[in-house]
This record gives sequence, C-alpha cells and structure tokens, in this order.
Amino acid sequence: MPTATVPIFRFVPLCWVTVVTLCLTGCESKEEVTKITVPTHESIQTPEHLRFLARRKHRPERILAALVPNDKSLWFFKLQGAPNDVESSAAGFRSLLKSLKFKGELPRWSLPAGWRELPGDQNRYKTLVTSGPPPMGVSVTVLPAGKNLTDGIRDNINRWRGQIELPMIQSDDLPAYTETLSSGAISITVMDATGKSRPDAEEASEIDYEAPSEWTKVAPKPFTIAVFEAREGTGDNAKKATISLSRAGGSKLENVNRWRGQMGLGPLAKDDVEAALQKITIGSRTGELVELKTDGRTMLGLMLQDDQQTVFVKLDGDPDLAIRERERFEKFAKSLQF
Repeated sequence: MPTATVPIFRFVPLCWVTVVTLCLTGCESKEEVTKITVPTHESIQTPEHLRFLARRKHRPERILAALVPNDKSLWFFKLQGAPNDVESSAAGFRSLLKSLKFKGELPRWSLPAGWRELPGDQNRYKTLVTSGPPPMGVSVTVLPAGKNLTDGIRDNINRWRGQIELPMIQSDDLPAYTETLSSGAISITVMDATGKSRPDAEEASEIDYEAPSEWTKVAPKPFTIAVFEAREGTGDNAKKATISLSRAGGSKLENVNRWRGQMGLGPLAKDDVEAALQKITIGSRTGELVELKTDGRTMLGLMLQDDQQTVFVKLDGDPDLAIRERERFEKFAKSLQF
C-alpha cells in the first residue's frame, strides 16, 4: 500500500531547575523527530470506488442504425455498443436491411444465419438478437414520419449522434454522414458513427456485474437494470428462462408474496417467508433466495439489501432449464459490485 512519511515535532525538556526567585535559570530543549506511517490519498481508494471512477470515464461507442420510411411511418433499426462488438454484427445488419419488405404497414425480413427474433413490448416492435460474438440486440421501433421526411431523418440522426456526444448536422450534411441502401423500391438511410459513451451519474451509480457468456442480453424492461435470456433448443419447443436484475423497495414479505402472485401461488405469513429463504453470501453482504415452483415453471428470486433499497436477481422460466442455470445464476449474483 503506498504510504507517506509525516514528521511530527515535539519538545523534550532536558532539565528542570528549581527556582526560588524569578527565573534565575531557564530550561533548554531539544527538537526530536518521530516518524509515523499514514495512508496516502491513492491508497484509500476502495475497489468499489475505483470501479465507479472507471464507469465515469468515456468509452468508445458505435451506433449502426437505419431509418426506413413506409407510408406515414418511419421505422428504426438500431445496433449500439463497443465498436468491435458492433463490427462483428455489421455485415448481418446490412444483410437484414437489404432483405426488408413491407406487407401493409408492417415490415418483413430474412434473419441472417444464427440471428433470433424476440417479441416486442410497449417500447419496440421487435428485438433481433445477433449471432455475435458477442450476441447483441437490434431494436426495431416505429414512429410517425411527420410532414417532412428529410427533417425527420435529420432529427433522428442528430438524436443518435447526441447519444454518443457527436455534434449535430444540418439537412444538407446528410449525404456526407449517411449512406443509402435499397431493398427493392425501399430506400434505407444508414448511419454508422463512432463517438463516446455518455457517463452520466445514473449510469455510474448502477450495479457492475459479470454475466455468463451463455446468456443473451436483451432489451431491459421497465424498472430493470439488465435482462438476459437463457435458452435450450430451437423453434417452438425451445426451453427458455429470463434472468433480470432490478432495484426497488418493499419488505421481504411483500416481495416474496408478489413473486408468489406472479406464479399463481397464494401469499405466505411472515414466519413462513423467513423459513423459506436461503442465505447466500455476496461479497460483504448476505442475500436471501427463495425458490418457487409450479407445473411447467420455476422462479429463483434473490434479494440483496443495498442502502434503502433492495436489489433483485430473478430467474423465471422452464424448470429443467432453471436447474441447469442455477449455478450460473448464483455466480452472476456473486459477481455484483455496487
């Protein structure tokens, strides 16, 4: 550990002379140096604080995205991440765009080899998962096209450029900063730009983790920090499990009974909840795990106290897959850094 030496001066009297009258004699003194060892500023930085500082630094970030007009709608296909990760899926992304067709208002496409399609939610039409490595999510969303298509394309290009701290451009600059692809009669505007991630306070305050490479990261749902999917098999018969990381409030009793409700199970009394929880050591903290089972479904729910809130790690899906993924689930939970 780096240290610094700090001198401390003190005076040690060498003699004392008894006086009868006013100050007939004096005292002599000698300076003596004592050395002690104290930590320097750098040595008191905890690993957690150093990770916090690392997340606050800018990192290279690349966005490969496309805008596709169809009637009164403007469709968006977006792939974002570390430059090398995006590059590994760039050829497949362009192949996807060139396969686009519209059947009425909705797009159709041919997935590149190894890619998968996941259902959408209230925020997006679909999520496409690339083959990687690493697997990445391509978001597919739609907005009204607006009255002026060129202005709409420019505004969305600038929105993406702002996300990676690049300056805005004007409509006249679009040819210099975009390219145009065609799929039949469909004209596709593509932006491929590299900038810097935005290290805002919210991102820096989130949880650091190491996810298993066997899991696929998918679009986070409302109130979640990260969501992953584990899968075994292909097609309609594939076994699936979703793993989520989130943070919220509520007591152990409330959260366990909320999960039981999601499984179609009745609530438990407080003592029964306490008896059902298993202790798991995670760094300097102790987490509490509950396992819930029904026919065809298993849920693992881990609760970990962090300041005034609770961090949740949850696995929900096929029972056989839950057994297979439990070791990875616990390893993922033990990797959490705050």
